[in-house]
Amino acid sequence: MRKIAIANQKGGVGKSTTAINLAAGLATCGYATLLVDIDHQANSTKGLNIETENWPTISEVLCDENLDVSYAIQKTYIKNLYILPSDLSLAIAEMKLSSMGAKEFKLRKKLANLKDYDYIIFDCPPSFGTLTINTFLVATEIIMPVKLNYFSLEGINHFLEVLTFVNDDIGSVVDHRIDITGVVITFHDLRSKLARSVSTMLTELFGDKMYCSKIPLNVKLDEAQSEGKSIFDHAPESSGAIAYRNLTNEVWGRYVQA
Repeated sequence: MRKIAIANQKGGVGKSTTAINLAAGLATCGYATLLVDIDHQANSTKGLNIETENWPTISEVLCDENLDVSYAIQKTYIKNLYILPSDLSLAIAEMKLSSMGAKEFKLRKKLANLKDYDYIIFDCPPSFGTLTINTFLVATEIIMPVKLNYFSLEGINHFLEVLTFVNDDIGSVVDHRIDITGVVITFHDLRSKLARSVSTMLTELFGDKMYCSKIPLNVKLDEAQSEGKSIFDHAPESSGAIAYRNLTNEVWGRYVQA
């Protein structure tokens, strides 16, 4: 089972779009895939048109010791794709977690017995709070979506510092390590000198961890989420669908080659 966190401390870089469409792409290829929405904004949950009003969410899973995670997992309309949904109550749950013992390991403990999935994809919040650290102590890989602007580049060193802290100071307690295995450029547009410069610096920093697939600025991606669909169902021939199909193949291919 591969456990992949879609993470970047910077908001607005396409984390949820990537999480939804990578998970959908893997499921369409026949892999049993669980999408875990661990962001209180719940973009992945909304982006797949999942109802949470009368259903337990990840908030209850994290805060209720007696609730089995299987009761909160829902089927999506896509064959082989399941979701552990989120909603705004996760913001309150995160505050509750801060006062609990061993708070960093709550998600790890809850997901420990899941065996029926080939992939678990985590849609992380744009911060390094308790929820993200919980995710980093479950997942073993990070795919980082990055926009080609100065602010995205500025935060990468801090991201790497936090990753080192999680691995050395917390993960070592349970013999767990997580690493960045891929970086994907989103909202790809090289018309500006700054974008070209940032692209070059990312390649110098991450080398062969850079995915060849680039996600373009494509309105069809926003339309798909507003309709609660993956890009493959909303606009299968669009540039966004082609890019995420290529990314799915790269993510799968790198594992096979390893």
